[in-house]
Amino acid sequence: MKTLLLFMLTLGSLITTAQSQFPWDLSQLKETPRTYPSDSCQVPGFRSFFYEGITYKARPTKVFAYYKTPAGTPPPGGWPAVVCVHGGGGTAFPAWVQAWVDHGFAAIAMDLEGHLPSGSYPNRQWHENAGPARITTFGDIELADREQWFYHAVADVIRAHSLLSSFPEINQQKIGIHGISWGGVITSAVIGLDHRWAFAVPVYGCGFLYNTSNPSWRQFFEAMTPKQLQAYKQKWDPSIYLPSSQVPTLWVTGTNDPAFPLDIWQQSALLGKGPRLLSMTITSKHGHKWEQSEIFAFASKIVRGEQTTLPANSATVIKGSTAVAELSGKYQIEKAVLCFTTDSSNWQKRSWQSVTATVDKKGVSAVIPAGTTALYFNITGKDSLTFSTPFTVRP
Repeated sequence: MKTLLLFMLTLGSLITTAQSQFPWDLSQLKETPRTYPSDSCQVPGFRSFFYEGITYKARPTKVFAYYKTPAGTPPPGGWPAVVCVHGGGGTAFPAWVQAWVDHGFAAIAMDLEGHLPSGSYPNRQWHENAGPARITTFGDIELADREQWFYHAVADVIRAHSLLSSFPEINQQKIGIHGISWGGVITSAVIGLDHRWAFAVPVYGCGFLYNTSNPSWRQFFEAMTPKQLQAYKQKWDPSIYLPSSQVPTLWVTGTNDPAFPLDIWQQSALLGKGPRLLSMTITSKHGHKWEQSEIFAFASKIVRGEQTTLPANSATVIKGSTAVAELSGKYQIEKAVLCFTTDSSNWQKRSWQSVTATVDKKGVSAVIPAGTTALYFNITGKDSLTFSTPFTVRP
């Protein structure tokens, strides 16, 4: 008994010590934030309000948000819900909230850059209770932690979860997160910090940003002093937190995403301990796009407890001149293609192609085209949803 008690005390001490190393006070962020009515930027059918942010330079902050639920009576236990986290230059998009409402979820979208959602970037209106502005890519690294934008953005997102959890019409156990671009970076960090999420969908954004081959991002890390870069790696990069995540996660990107190269994206996606799916489309398009059917289907299956109808994690294996991916579970494959590149240049500049793959009871396979340097499968089920295997680099 004494041994067990000593173990529990030691474990509690280790957890407390680990959490004290975080820049954020997670216990405070999990408290219900206050809300304040807003007459600004009202949209018919939506609730618009400010909710309580965290202190900035000894003054309180507020975060503007839109919120909406599906029509009718909530299901037993309450509506599943989603926190929509915008990217750079984005805002609280009511259309994004509506997209989730149309799929049976309540949703909240907030502005994390201190703006009201009127006008267009960079000319949106600031409000008087805003937190710090985002200064390029961690261009505020020299400031105190509590004065940096990323510190506030992560805190505001965790508080959005806490707010939704307080609403009687919401199922506290079925709140997910959907972040795009910078919102994907924030999502990648949040799901390793806050373990309350039911599911997560980071789009484009990821961790290991200091290893990026993207020159428009790399310049900011090269401009940091060694001390600043070390501080970034120890406090802000999502790769610090992702290994602690057990949240079911759908990682979404394009092969040639102009902001987040494929190598650091996949390195991030494979870090978490929870169930994961990947979705890699051959494209260079980047923006606030939330219409992908795989996103809504993934979230719906997770909150309904239907994970077994999704494809299981699978590796892309090279066997001689053939690529193979074996799938287990109940997932029924309709078709598949092998996506490949013969380039060895910067990930964002590589040209990708696809060839039809063979489908059998065990999975999929394809002969590897000559000169292939990297490859993966896009597998489409009988439900018309397409998911990807991790890419493999061919020697």
